[in-house]
Amino acid sequence: MQMLINFLCLFGNIKFFICDYIIQPSDLLMLNEHDIQKIDHYTNTWYFYSTEEPDQIFNEIKDQGFIALEKIEGIPNVYKLRKENHPEKNSDGNHEITKILRSHDKINWVKQGFMRYLHKRGPTSVRSRYERYFNDELWSLQWYEHDYRSDNESPLLNMNLVPVYEELKFTGKGIRVAIIDDGLEYTHEDLKNNYDEKISINLNWNTTDPMPRYCSSTINRHGTRCAGEIAMAANNNKCGVGVAYNAKVGGIVLLDGKTNDEMEAKAVNYALELVDIYNGSWGPLDNGETVDGPGVLGQLAFDIGASKGRCGKGSIYVFAAGNGRHLLDNCSADGYAGSIYSLVIACATRDGKAPFYAERCAAVIATAYSGGSQDSIQVITSDLNNTCTTTHTGTSAAAPLVSGIVALALEANGNLTWRDVQHLIVRNCEVTPLLHNDGWLKNAAGYNFNPQFGFGLINAYKLVKEAMGWINVPEKTTCAVDFLISNNENNIGRNVSFTSSVMSNGCNGCIKYLEHVQLSISINYPIRGMIEVDLISPNGTQCKMMESRPLDTSDCGFNEWKIKSLQFWGENPSGFWIVSIKDQNSNKNRDLLGSVQNLTIILHGTKAYPYNFDK
Repeated sequence: MQMLINFLCLFGNIKFFICDYIIQPSDLLMLNEHDIQKIDHYTNTWYFYSTEEPDQIFNEIKDQGFIALEKIEGIPNVYKLRKENHPEKNSDGNHEITKILRSHDKINWVKQGFMRYLHKRGPTSVRSRYERYFNDELWSLQWYEHDYRSDNESPLLNMNLVPVYEELKFTGKGIRVAIIDDGLEYTHEDLKNNYDEKISINLNWNTTDPMPRYCSSTINRHGTRCAGEIAMAANNNKCGVGVAYNAKVGGIVLLDGKTNDEMEAKAVNYALELVDIYNGSWGPLDNGETVDGPGVLGQLAFDIGASKGRCGKGSIYVFAAGNGRHLLDNCSADGYAGSIYSLVIACATRDGKAPFYAERCAAVIATAYSGGSQDSIQVITSDLNNTCTTTHTGTSAAAPLVSGIVALALEANGNLTWRDVQHLIVRNCEVTPLLHNDGWLKNAAGYNFNPQFGFGLINAYKLVKEAMGWINVPEKTTCAVDFLISNNENNIGRNVSFTSSVMSNGCNGCIKYLEHVQLSISINYPIRGMIEVDLISPNGTQCKMMESRPLDTSDCGFNEWKIKSLQFWGENPSGFWIVSIKDQNSNKNRDLLGSVQNLTIILHGTKAYPYNFDK
């Protein structure tokens, strides 16, 4: 039916279109009552359309009980009649009366009036299939652990945890997680049964009691919140449910005062023979100006944890990526993220977007959910004074969720090494829920990677299920190759870029499958934050190793600073690597000049293909 629509009209609660010519009854088949959803009741009114004199029509039909002829304001040639002695509410339409009016030769169409409800266009209320799985008071609000899909074919929009409990029967039992933070309220009803004093200490105040100080100038609630995400008890009608709700947690207090290198080293190695996972939801100041990381003792402690922890299988270190993106900060300036031992965790909001604060860098391995702005849905967890909170957020909230998932995997297979855990995460992330964001690239080994999200949203069920039958990956090889730097061609500036290449033979053929790639850089430059570093693999994969950080105006440059990338995971490193260092963002009117002093690429990987059960 070809009609030019001139305006929209309403008949009672009916919405339909009128044209500039006389509408025939057949034209209204598309508008019959069967097309109107959820009519509440029909009324004692009828509407008709006519280009003839309405009073003449009314005089001819009023003897049939029609009264009160009214013109519909704003709608030409449409009139309303009321039928006397007819119910004002009726569940069925009166087709006989409609037929009588329709037979009048001056009436073009007729509709009986009706009432129905319209609804506000708010968010669709969808119930989780696991809404009543636990009885904890805030469980239904833990959206990141539920499954709201109407079918299993839709994209996964949660971290797929309940099937781990329901089908695989893992809950974190026997696994210990140490929360390196500002304290732990271990008397909290939702935490007390999972508290482990053997893995707890207060390094700031030199005691064994990790209870937070309640009178401090900044409220020390952060550690208690992170611990709750991991180990809140299930089915106790209190707060929510921890990801690994039968795991043990301890508190290592490091953030309640000044620290030094020795204290940090002690924190990441404390109770090394007992702790499986260390959670660090902290790092250097996220102000866009700071470049910092562990000191020499701290770096040695990470090495020891990876080689001696968990009876030689290696401690697992989980760190938040950082919350300074709104200040143009980037986790390439975070030395904890630069460690190959760290699982660097980014975050996404419920709608699969990066929050305004979430930092990105090539060191990010995976994403967990967290909240965005203060008025958005955030993370449920325990809080000080035996209370609960619905407002935990930041990458600080994402990292403990991953610590809990790793605890489930370690329960499923206690033989996993720290490298096995990283391989499992790389293989078991979901890209689809985050794919609408910019920045996704597929590397030469077929892995999708985004510096904002790593390899994607971690899928707990897939990861834990694969962990159950996991075969340990081969021992790795590490080697370093220096880029050639000529004293005559090592300058960088506003209009001068530095480019160099180096040939790699894959550590004499000992690496054919890459894991981590690091760059160690020593650069002099008047404004450190203007420096950008790009790296291209022999296979053509391009990685932004360091982005500019405009607020960092330090003239200190970089001295043997290590930047880590996971974007080359799985590639063969043999061939030419190309590095580019530049300043494209400083003021064009400033004559800046610096120099590249040293540049080394460090390759980590295996000779044998690590997934022999895939072959």
